[in-house]
Amino acid sequence: MEKETYLQMRIARHYAILAVVFVTLFAAVFVGSVYALDRFGPEKPRAVAEVEIEDIPEASALQRTFYVLLIGSDTRKGTALYTGKASDHAQVDQHSDIMTLVRVDPQAHSISLLSIPRDTVVTGQTSRINDALLKNKPKDVVEAVAELTGLKADYFMMTTFVTFERFIDAIGGIDVDVPKAIKVSNPGSGGSISLKAGENQHLNGAQALALARARKEYGDDQDAVRQTNVRNIEEAIIRKVLAYDGGVTDVEKLLGIVEEDVKTNMDLPVLGLTVLDFIDHADEVTFLSGSGPYAGGGERESDGAWVIPADDETWAKVMEVFKAGGDTTTIVKPATVSE
Repeated sequence: MEKETYLQMRIARHYAILAVVFVTLFAAVFVGSVYALDRFGPEKPRAVAEVEIEDIPEASALQRTFYVLLIGSDTRKGTALYTGKASDHAQVDQHSDIMTLVRVDPQAHSISLLSIPRDTVVTGQTSRINDALLKNKPKDVVEAVAELTGLKADYFMMTTFVTFERFIDAIGGIDVDVPKAIKVSNPGSGGSISLKAGENQHLNGAQALALARARKEYGDDQDAVRQTNVRNIEEAIIRKVLAYDGGVTDVEKLLGIVEEDVKTNMDLPVLGLTVLDFIDHADEVTFLSGSGPYAGGGERESDGAWVIPADDETWAKVMEVFKAGGDTTTIVKPATVSE
């Protein structure tokens, strides 16, 4: 009870930070909203700085483990690559090329990241799982991932190339390893962008997006390596924001940049006390990172697309470990960069 009272005393002053932490859970997708819109009824929305303590539920209701599905859309809208032609890739439709299940344990202050390989074909289906976003409904992706893993995420967050790049720039960039020199297209400029290999490099938004998208440079298991890079980016963003010490005004300005781009069903006020608790224990927060099975893929006869048949037995083992807060790399070994 004493812990709950302490957190409630802090909520009015630090509420804005809660959105930043969950915003950053996804390299292309870690964004929250400046306003608590639907929770407070049809009247005029209130800025985060105006949320009162009595608007926040009891902290005890937030001490359970919960799951967030982070979705990275490949839509070209808002980029220099956008043509508006339905016949061109990711113009009218879109794909969930990044899907990361995040397990948040408020008791242990632990965060676990699990990649869902985008080329996986769920048993009994013919389409790849990243096609679940073709109707532009993130809830369809949640359902597809639930069918594959047996776990339905409590929340989802989805953003795009544009949102991710702007957010990284807004927080001052991130520090992350680049395993191999890369050169990929730059959606923002329409040109290309190159990165040299090296540890703990400071990347801006365009550079971080390039790292999150690059795969052809990695040889075998190229998309699995890309997903490892994505999880490293996610962790780097979270760590940066956990150490964030800006004022409420700065945070609201930051969130305002991405407010219109996020799609989420997260009830930020409800999550606020849990997030503040993580900030209070930032030095104790631990991370685990891994992937679902990505081996055994091949070209589909009908169109030559790369597909990975769902390995239901391995998925069951991975999810048992993941839900228990364990290290999933004991089941599926991390992909490595090949020459």
